[in-house]
Amino acid sequence: MTPYRKQGCSVRREGAYRVIVDEAGEAIVRSDGTFDSRPLDQSVDLPQPDGDAVDAMAREIDAIVEAPLSIERVIVSEGIIEHETGERRWRESVRRIHLSIARPPLRALIDLAEFRTAGIRRIADALARAGVEREAPKRLRLAEGVGAALLASLEIEAVQTAAPHDGNGEPVEERPAHGTPPNWFRPSYRMPPRRAWFHLRAVPFGQIDPAVPVAVALLAPPDGRRVRLLCVDQGAAYPITLELGRVVAARPAPMEYPYGAGAFGVELML
Repeated sequence: MTPYRKQGCSVRREGAYRVIVDEAGEAIVRSDGTFDSRPLDQSVDLPQPDGDAVDAMAREIDAIVEAPLSIERVIVSEGIIEHETGERRWRESVRRIHLSIARPPLRALIDLAEFRTAGIRRIADALARAGVEREAPKRLRLAEGVGAALLASLEIEAVQTAAPHDGNGEPVEERPAHGTPPNWFRPSYRMPPRRAWFHLRAVPFGQIDPAVPVAVALLAPPDGRRVRLLCVDQGAAYPITLELGRVVAARPAPMEYPYGAGAFGVELML
């Protein structure tokens, strides 16, 4: 089978530390289905990511999260990656923010694929004001980042957005996200490729009621269809737990999030 090779350089900020990593590796999926991977002893010949931008974003997040909140985990990173399989060779750059903001016993989980802080500010403000847990409202909106996190598990119409390359260097074509995904996703050369929908985008339908309470953040990873959310209702903020029900409206947003092989934001109403 044709080897897949990957080289990359990244700069990431973890707390007070700047970590710089250059790495190259190779993976092979054999005809009998076995998977082998190994690092490559070679220099990485790529442009360096923007470490100053990474540091600046980490400082901005630090300034947003004030008492009674604390940062439980923060990883801000930028990477430049080159892929090769057969005669195909392509390059991409990525930015990521993985953040957990705590106000014990609550913690808001935030994952972003861009260096933007508007959503972080909104979540931090709600978490700082959060009161005791309440019952889930009869009607609920999910903010675009929460909708993106749950999109692949919801029974609503969605499409795969076109892109130049999948994990095997094949083009990603726009098509309805039904049945078995035709493209392959490689989150790391150390992991076997898997089929996935790329840059998933919800198809709009229904009407969003802006007066309905809105869930602005996940408070825990989803447990099947059971989710724990930070909800904002006018001036009040509080945690809720609910089983995801029927989605009655969807309004896509342009920002992409790092869930699966990518998912665009979508405001949903349950």
